[in-house]
Amino acid sequence: MIQYRKSANRLSAPQPINTKGEMDKNQLLKDLNKRATAKFKGDKLLFGQGNLNASVVVVAEFPVSEEVHAETPLAGPAGKMFNQALRGLGLSRRQLYITYAVKSAPAPGVIPSPKEVKQFSQFLKEEIKIIDPKLTIALGSVALRGLSVKLPLFNIRGRLIRFGINSLFATHNPATILKSDVQKLEFEKDFGKLNEALASISLA
Repeated sequence: MIQYRKSANRLSAPQPINTKGEMDKNQLLKDLNKRATAKFKGDKLLFGQGNLNASVVVVAEFPVSEEVHAETPLAGPAGKMFNQALRGLGLSRRQLYITYAVKSAPAPGVIPSPKEVKQFSQFLKEEIKIIDPKLTIALGSVALRGLSVKLPLFNIRGRLIRFGINSLFATHNPATILKSDVQKLEFEKDFGKLNEALASISLA
């Protein structure tokens, strides 16, 4: 198991949806997802899930068919790697909001085209605006493109950068590190740096 020095700046514990603001977020997301479903008719979409009051939003690239069928983001072997990295930081999924840049599963081995990423991008940006996190974590190049970040992943990986009025941290997609020992080591190092990044910004 990956172990990092725990940040003193802890994320707040997840809270149930019980305030007007939280209920508003829930309704806004329902409306947004309804519009996305109408736009991408015929596609099975996997929408974001998690703590609507999260200080941290995780944007993965796109789901695989098994994740869409299970209606669970970042599941399977890639999800296990992601969960392990979170545990190393003393965090859990319940403290985060997790979504995808492209919300439909492409055919096996196929990467979404720039056109597809752009089509979903408007929904992703609105989704993040609704959650209003202080930190967005992008997992992979497709996630960066969905966020309209022009810089390539290798240029900003493992660094905290300004993202609007908040912050962005990028690293590899957990699915890709299963195929590359080099990227796996980089992913683990990046999460060590993420621990430092969590300590440098206020997540309360």
